[in-house]
Formats: sequence, C-alpha cells, structure tokens
Amino acid sequence: MVFENYTFTYPMAEKESLSQISLQFNKGQTIGIVGRTGAGKTSLVRQFLRQYPLGQGTFTINGESVTRYVRRSIEEKIGYVSQEHILFSKSILENISLGKKGASQEEIMDAIAQAAFSDDLERMSDGLDTLIGEKGVSVSGGQKQRISLARAFLRDAQLLLLDDSLSAVDAKTEQAIIETIQRERQGKTTLIVSHRLSAVHQADWILVLDQGRIVEEGTASDLLAQEGWYYEQYQRQQRQEGE
Repeated sequence: MVFENYTFTYPMAEKESLSQISLQFNKGQTIGIVGRTGAGKTSLVRQFLRQYPLGQGTFTINGESVTRYVRRSIEEKIGYVSQEHILFSKSILENISLGKKGASQEEIMDAIAQAAFSDDLERMSDGLDTLIGEKGVSVSGGQKQRISLARAFLRDAQLLLLDDSLSAVDAKTEQAIIETIQRERQGKTTLIVSHRLSAVHQADWILVLDQGRIVEEGTASDLLAQEGWYYEQYQRQQRQEGE
C-alpha cells in the first residue's frame, strides 16, 4: 500500500486532516503511528477502511489505484480494532466468533491467548458462555479491548489496524500482546496507532504526525537520535512510568 502526496479533508470541513502524506506499507511490516491528539492518526487509518470519499493524491494497493478494488474486497483483508472496542450484548464466545465464521474451539482459545485474555476468562464462572453487556457481567475497559483484539486475531487478516486499542491495558499486558503480534503475524502487516510510545517502540517503522503531516519517521532508534517530538515524548513517558 502506497500513499503519494495524499491530502484528505472531511466532508463539510475546511481544514485538511491529512496533508501531502507520502508513505509505503510493505507486507510483513509492523508500522507505528504516533502524535498528539488531533494529529491525523485516526484519519489515516480511516483511509484504509474507505469510510469516506478518497482524498487528493495517490493511494495504491499492489501498484493499482485503490478505486480498482471493491470496498468489500478490501474489508475482507483487514482486521480492525477501534478506540471504541465495539462489543455486543451476547456471550464472550459469540463476540469473539464474529472474527471468523465457523472457527474451531482451538482457534478461538488461541486467539484469546494471543490477546492475553486467558487468565481473565478462567476467573469467569461461565467461561466463554459469560454474557456481557446490559444483561450480563460488567467488563473493564482493558477486558473490552482484549475481547476485541481476540476477535481481530481470530480473523487473522493480511492487514491488522489497531487504533489506540491498547490504551486501557497495563504495561506488562501491552508488552505480551506486542510480542504476540511480532511472533504470530510474520508475513502480515500490522498498523498500530497509539498515544503510548511503548506500544510502537519495537515497530519496523514509526511515523510521527502533527497537524496531518508526517514530521518525523524512522525506527525508534532513529527518532530518539533526532531528539524531536518522539524523543521528548519518550523521555516524558519513561519518567511517568518510573514515578
């Protein structure tokens, strides 16, 4: 997937949300996208989902314009976990099984393990049959995120989009999930949007957005050496974790 001089403005908006974006996502890479609130991170993710009309510039998949692809064919290749981590008032099993029709029990349990949700599930008296939502048990923000992640891992899509999907889990759990992504998704592409730099620090390539533009990019080592926004944010978050 390649963007070249890509600019996007939401319908009825005056200000550009993405401006002159040029980047390339290669198969098998883990890409991190960071930046302050309102920098354009989610707007970039939404371009993959085709939720809005395309912007100006070039957006290609395998060398062909994205307009050559039917939206459904793109959706079939994408696993997406949003900030809202949408769940339904059904059992945990039913919520996770939405990721893959006809999935086996083994596949579902593997996905749960990859999402670091196994221990939580064992503490629930009804296990996979536990009802959540209005008529079921109350689950924490971190548990909601991991149920949504399990659904995405079960889907095992060629492109996995995580839009600030680890914000409610602790550092240890976050690290376990990142290690799972690196181990289990070899040969597949993963895009991680995060406010916490620890979630992207091991990514193959990191983009820093500000006001819809790419202002820094490189590996974590590259960005720390530049002593720009990423460096300052990394130092600040390290101090906070040490307090």
